[in-house]
Amino acid sequence: MFQANRRSTLKLLGGAALTAGALPVLSHQAAAQTDLVVPNSLQNFKRGTIHSMHPEQRSFTIIWESLGRVKMKAADLVTNFASLKVGQIVDVHWYDYMDFLIAPKTPASVARAAEMKKTNARLEGIPGAQERIILWQMDGMTTKIDPATNTIFLINASGGEPDKPSPDSGEVIQLPQVVTPQGKAALAALGPGQQIVTVWSRQTAIKVTIIR
Repeated sequence: MFQANRRSTLKLLGGAALTAGALPVLSHQAAAQTDLVVPNSLQNFKRGTIHSMHPEQRSFTIIWESLGRVKMKAADLVTNFASLKVGQIVDVHWYDYMDFLIAPKTPASVARAAEMKKTNARLEGIPGAQERIILWQMDGMTTKIDPATNTIFLINASGGEPDKPSPDSGEVIQLPQVVTPQGKAALAALGPGQQIVTVWSRQTAIKVTIIR
């Protein structure tokens, strides 16, 4: 997941983080909602080349010219997963990352994140999908907030594992782009040096067509 692309990039930033001040109360996605949904607006279609396969995780890495190298989970709807091979050119329908929780790190928000990960999410309007969309968590201290791109940089403290190998604790991570109105409102209240907890959906393929 943490590959060089428009959504999620590992970056090591110089300088120490600012001392944390009083945290604002941040809004977050699906606070009282039990049915967590990734909407159709996050569905994409693109052609690329398979770079590597990860059968044990039912995932694959694909290279797109405009996005770089991206690792994504194959949903149960990808019925030809066993036929996918490195080097194939494929057309992929997939759902992008979505922010489900951006909040100050408290016992309550950590418990809410754990509840979300137990439930996971579903895709909007996709008949026949049985498998839930995996949610992953990353916590830490913010080092930079970029309102122009709706992104957060933080020092990883949680050992969050969207995929293995997980980032090292202490690495500075550029999180995926915040896309929900609730998440953007939370982002607007953030500054450097704040301890937060975040929950996201994985990039998930729902259909892969082999071209050659």
